[in-house]
Amino acid sequence: MKNQIRFIAIFYCVVAFNSGIFAQGNTSYRYYSYDILKNIQENEAGKGTITINQDLRINQLVNKHIDQNKEQNGIQGYRIRIFSDLGNTARDKSQEMNAKFNELFPRIPVYREYDSPYFKVYAGDYRTKNDALKDFIHIHKVFPAAFIVPAKINLPKIED
Repeated sequence: MKNQIRFIAIFYCVVAFNSGIFAQGNTSYRYYSYDILKNIQENEAGKGTITINQDLRINQLVNKHIDQNKEQNGIQGYRIRIFSDLGNTARDKSQEMNAKFNELFPRIPVYREYDSPYFKVYAGDYRTKNDALKDFIHIHKVFPAAFIVPAKINLPKIED
């Protein structure tokens, strides 16, 4: 058993060394206006210096990720669907459910959506399913057809 662990440890070290993880060569960088890594490296008076040696492609991937997130208008999370229906009266029912929910749970945001041919009403912006469960327990008592769904949610507000 100990020999197997030693072999695995040596194997990972050899693979890491050969793949360049431990290599520190000088690489020319092309920085963008919102380069996070450049901001980390900038030296303020009286503070230490941080030097990051990495491949240019890492910066490009980080910047691409930032651009994609800016375009998405939200993040992946969960909402509680309290209503979904289609038909002639679905629009009016969705407005009633929206108003009823706002009256009973004023601190939780509520959203109406039309996803052809369904009118849907969602509640909350939850980062995790566990967060959604806390409110779901109370909401389910009033809206028995409610259930938690993965959804694109609004970014959380930053509190000072």
